[in-house]
Amino acid sequence: MTMAFTDLSENDRKVYEYIKNNDFESVPWSTAKAAKALGLKKDEVYESLSNLSKYIKNNIFIHYHDGAIRISAN
Repeated sequence: MTMAFTDLSENDRKVYEYIKNNDFESVPWSTAKAAKALGLKKDEVYESLSNLSKYIKNNIFIHYHDGAIRISAN
């Protein structure tokens, strides 16, 4: 299922923009820091990451490198 950005929830869009505007390729991802920066609970961030990887999978890349999660968005 493919969705448009406008179909994403407000939290999903917040998390997407946070990823897009930060460098989590060279800086390891931290869900706790993302939650604090976005004013969300960690579970809400995890849910949004899941939604993003499902609904706009061609715009987000999540992988593991050097002992940490790395995420990028376009």
